[in-house]
Amino acid sequence: MTLSNSKYECMDTDDLEQVQLERLQSTLNRAYKNVSFYRKHFDASRIDVSTVGAVAEIATFPFTTREDLGDNYPYGLFAVPLRDIVRISSSGGTTSNPLVVGYTKNDLRVRDTVTARFLAAGGVDETDVLQICLNPGLSNWGRALKEGAEDTGASVMPMSHMSTSKQIMAMQDYKTSVLLTTPSYAMHMLDVMETSGTDLKLLALKAILVVGESLPRETRDALESTLRINVTAGYGVSDVSGPGIAFECGEKNGLHVSEDHFLLEIIDPERGNPSPPGETGEVVLTTLSTKAFPLIRFRTGDLACTVPGACSCGRTLVRISEIRGHTGDVLTIRGVKVNPAQIRRIVEGMAKGYSPRFLVHLYQRSRQDMIALSLEVNDAIFSDEVKMLEATLKDLRNQLMKTLGLPVTIRLVEGRTIDEYAKPSGGVVDER
Repeated sequence: MTLSNSKYECMDTDDLEQVQLERLQSTLNRAYKNVSFYRKHFDASRIDVSTVGAVAEIATFPFTTREDLGDNYPYGLFAVPLRDIVRISSSGGTTSNPLVVGYTKNDLRVRDTVTARFLAAGGVDETDVLQICLNPGLSNWGRALKEGAEDTGASVMPMSHMSTSKQIMAMQDYKTSVLLTTPSYAMHMLDVMETSGTDLKLLALKAILVVGESLPRETRDALESTLRINVTAGYGVSDVSGPGIAFECGEKNGLHVSEDHFLLEIIDPERGNPSPPGETGEVVLTTLSTKAFPLIRFRTGDLACTVPGACSCGRTLVRISEIRGHTGDVLTIRGVKVNPAQIRRIVEGMAKGYSPRFLVHLYQRSRQDMIALSLEVNDAIFSDEVKMLEATLKDLRNQLMKTLGLPVTIRLVEGRTIDEYAKPSGGVVDER
């Protein structure tokens, strides 16, 4: 068993709960004092944060949603002055406003500690060369993973926008021992290796750590048997802290949640009450160590269940299953969470008052998720002049890439093509 901090990973349950309680009390008091959003909601619920005496009392507090994050853009949820913020991380988010997360120096240390814990559980140490291959939409995760890997002492190749063939060449030439990517891109790389005739026996690869997507059993088996390596998964949420909130150990029977830094709940997504042990529900997280951006009962929208019993690895941290789906309309594409409403806002913004009909098509090519936009041709938004048309489409592609962090193909179609799918404008056709 590889541990980055055995004091907390193997702590007695009662001792761990005491750590959680002390950190929870501190978090709640800081949020109430410094964040008007939480003060207003706690007061409305008639909650006195100074009287919280047990971890279980978190269930009496109101939830925080992604809509709340968007409504308080950019700094409304910060609990420290800007002078104490050393890093501001921004991404497209899934609401009308971007997601903005602030970090103090201590917050970054905590994030690196949690990330290093995930990497160490996957076997990463100071002897490794670690290569990060992630979609541009996960650039913040790439930075967090790089810094966490540096904490383990490993030599790190940060994420770059090289082609897959160049990534494989670097893997061979630099003797990469650990690859950090999404499950789908790992399979895509394997396909390219086999097609190009790469001699897999000459690779120095010993492990692949995957994030951003669920890891299907057949994907794990294919990678491990073909490459003769070990594959483990991590779970993270950009809104909370990024990758590594939970991680697989060598037993590969659920993902251990870093409970000393995050308080976990699994709730019925419809009713909001706790789900019975072992029953799938929505993952809800409360930060325990974050100073700048505390989140109380944040609804992630991810569906999972707790894994019963003790893990034979020796860790006492609670385990959750792989992510089994999502609530609402949020989609996961190449590890990036996308709300179709984001695409609608961009398309309608381009149309300047007119609402063009369109469909979002999701499909796979070479094991990778692809997005295509079928957009109805209409004189209200498209000019007959080729140059004007090309400029409009280029602008639309650029706006989608900037917001989603994903490339989007745009197909101009006639109205009857939209009608064939019998879906409302903005609907999703998922053929993955």
